[in-house]
Amino acid sequence: MGAHHLLHSICIAVSLGIAPQLAMSQSDLSGLKAAVDAAWQRSPRARTLEARLNEAQASREAAQSWIAGSPSIGIGQRSDRWTDGNGVRETEVSVSAPVWLPGQKSARQNLAQAGSEDLDAQLANARLALAGEVRERLWAVAAARESLAEAQDHLHHLEGLAEEVQLRVKAGDLARTDGMLAQQEVLAARAAASAARVREQEALMRYRNLTGQQDIPVPQPEPIAVAMREPHPRLLSAQTAVQQAQASFNVVNATRSDPPTIGLSMRQERDTYEADSSRSIAVAVQIPLGTRSRNRPLETAALTQIATANAEAAQTESALHAELDLARQQLAAAQDALDAAKARAELTREHTRLIDKAFRLGERGLADLLRSEALSHEAEVAVRQQQVAVGLAHARINQALGIIP
Repeated sequence: MGAHHLLHSICIAVSLGIAPQLAMSQSDLSGLKAAVDAAWQRSPRARTLEARLNEAQASREAAQSWIAGSPSIGIGQRSDRWTDGNGVRETEVSVSAPVWLPGQKSARQNLAQAGSEDLDAQLANARLALAGEVRERLWAVAAARESLAEAQDHLHHLEGLAEEVQLRVKAGDLARTDGMLAQQEVLAARAAASAARVREQEALMRYRNLTGQQDIPVPQPEPIAVAMREPHPRLLSAQTAVQQAQASFNVVNATRSDPPTIGLSMRQERDTYEADSSRSIAVAVQIPLGTRSRNRPLETAALTQIATANAEAAQTESALHAELDLARQQLAAAQDALDAAKARAELTREHTRLIDKAFRLGERGLADLLRSEALSHEAEVAVRQQQVAVGLAHARINQALGIIP
């Protein structure tokens, strides 16, 4: 299945399983984009890939040259001064260099270009992966803060209830055991709030380590993109890897032997002391002969690289389908769970209101009221957590679509 089929399937999935959304504007993701930019500046992988841009430029420049290696200069002299003494003298100066044949040069140029395109694709893919990390950690902080806020609200409510219970105990309306029970609930809520604060700090620390920002952007659900980014960074990275592997194989095929060497030499010679010196220029070409023992390992290594790149590209395409389908299901489930949590919270609030009224009239005990308060607290926590889950589900869909803030 090609990239166009993948795009068509993703568009269908979005239209069928996700509520229609307008295309994202730049302002919608400004806070998230700033966080991703900050994380990118701190990323070791980003620095490595950016440093390799100079390598890619150097490879392209080297591929433009016809010289296949370092040129060499030679100088030689022959004389019969220490033998016959007839005045024979010969001096030769030569320059030689290995050169690429036309097919070899073009193959190397294509390989350098493929390597540069693959590096560009790796940069986009690395930024997408980093955006996914930022999204996950941002919503982890948001979830932890919602839990902390609800725990603190619950604590404050129980503290107020405990004060009221103590007043009624002193007035003789309630038993002393009711006052002790209320204090126990306050202490438990205080411990829960402390634990929630620790979890919030841990989540914030992980976010700060990734981005360097002291706080997260306002956690708002991302507008869902109308279509997959074209080309998808992950799919493009896999495709350029295939192209680079094929270019490497073409270089091996074009370079069946070491490059030929062309040399130019000038010779000055004299037969006797009385004879005039003569000069001559020579051109030499050396053509290495390729052998099967030399080429076969290179060919098999290149073919292995092509097979690996093709398999990884196919796996990437399949994974994109699966991840988008999973993200769509997670959003639907999160939305359903949010609706159910809201309905439950409404019922528990009404139930608690009735129990509280009965408690104040002396018709229900404190244990019934505390149990109802606990159920109401759980329901409120569930609503807040599901709101965060919906926001995270939006982010995961955009991540699967390849949207980079």
